[in-house]
Amino acid sequence: MSTDYDKIRADAEAEVSAELAQVKDPRERRAVAEEIRDQAYMELSMLKEERQQLIASAALYEYTPGMYKDFGIAPTHLRRLVVGFLRGGLNSDQQANPPSWPAYRAHAARAAGIPHPKNVRKLAEEIAARYEGAEARRNAAITQLESAEEMLRTAGGRVRVAALDRPDFDAVRAKARQEVEEEFAELDATDEARLRRAAEVVDDAEEKVAELLPKRDAAMCSLAFYTTARGIYYSAGINRTAANRVMARLLKVPSIADIPKRDKQPAAARAAGVRFVNNAERKLPQIALEYEAAKARQAAATKVRNELIPVMAAAPHNWPVDRIAEAIDRDPKIVRRILSPETNPIIY
Repeated sequence: MSTDYDKIRADAEAEVSAELAQVKDPRERRAVAEEIRDQAYMELSMLKEERQQLIASAALYEYTPGMYKDFGIAPTHLRRLVVGFLRGGLNSDQQANPPSWPAYRAHAARAAGIPHPKNVRKLAEEIAARYEGAEARRNAAITQLESAEEMLRTAGGRVRVAALDRPDFDAVRAKARQEVEEEFAELDATDEARLRRAAEVVDDAEEKVAELLPKRDAAMCSLAFYTTARGIYYSAGINRTAANRVMARLLKVPSIADIPKRDKQPAAARAAGVRFVNNAERKLPQIALEYEAAKARQAAATKVRNELIPVMAAAPHNWPVDRIAEAIDRDPKIVRRILSPETNPIIY
C-alpha cells in the first residue's frame, strides 16, 4: 500500500496549527512559528541529499509508470530531480525545462556511479514521507507567521496598497501559444520523439499551472479581504464572476451570494483561515501572467500531442494503446478517448 502523502501533510499542518493555537499573544505566536519554521528548514536540509540519491536510484534502476506517486511529487518533478542529479547534482533540479529521461536508465545510472541499494524503493518512500512532513510543517509555520504579522499590522482593518498593474493577458497567451507552435514547427525529429516531447511540454505546463493556481488565488483573496485594492480581477486575468467564485470557495460559503459585505470580509477571512500575503499587490499580476502563459502552453502542447496520437496508432507505426499511454505517461483510457471519442465520451 502506497504512502498517503496528503494525510502526512494534513497531519503535519494540523500539528503545527494546534501547537500555535494555544499561543494567544500574536508576538509570542510569531516567535514560536519562527522556531518551528527554522527546525523544519534544518530537517529539510539534512534530508535533501539522501532523499534525492534514493529517489534517483529507484527511478533509474527500478522505474515504473506512475512511480512519482510513491514519492509524493509530480511527474515532471521526478524527471527534473533525477535527470538533474545525473547531470550536475543537487542544484540542477531547479532548471525550468528538464531534459528527457535517458534512453537506458540503468546504464546511465551505472555510468554516473549511482549506487543501487537493496529495497531502494522502500527506502526512498520512507525518506520522502519524512521530507514531505517536514516541508508541510515549514509551510504551516510560515502561514501562521504571516497571519500573526498581519494581525499585528492591521489590528482588524485593511492595509492600504497602491493601484495594481493590469497586464495584457491576451498578448501573453498568444505569445505562449506561438512559442509552442514554433517549437514543433522547427522540431526535426521522428514522430515518436515529437510525441514524447509534446507530452513533456504538457506535463511541464500542467505542473506549473497546478503550482501557480493556489498562489494566484491566495494573493487575489488577500488583496480582496485585507487591503484597500479594487478591481482585483483585472490583475488576476479573470472576470468578476470567476473572482467571486474563488472568494466564495476560500471563505467556505455556499455561493457568491453568501460572500459577506466588504466591511465584514476581514473578520470572515480570518475565520475561514485565509492568510494575509505580504506584497500581494506586486505578486498577483506576475503570478497571473505566469499562470495564463502556462495554461496557454498546456493547451497548445495538448493539441500537438493529441494530433500525434492517431499518427502513432496508424501505419506504419501501429502502436497499441498501452504503448502510447506509456509514452505520454497517461492512463490508456485517455488515449482511447482521443482515438475514438464517439465510443469513449468524456464523463462530466
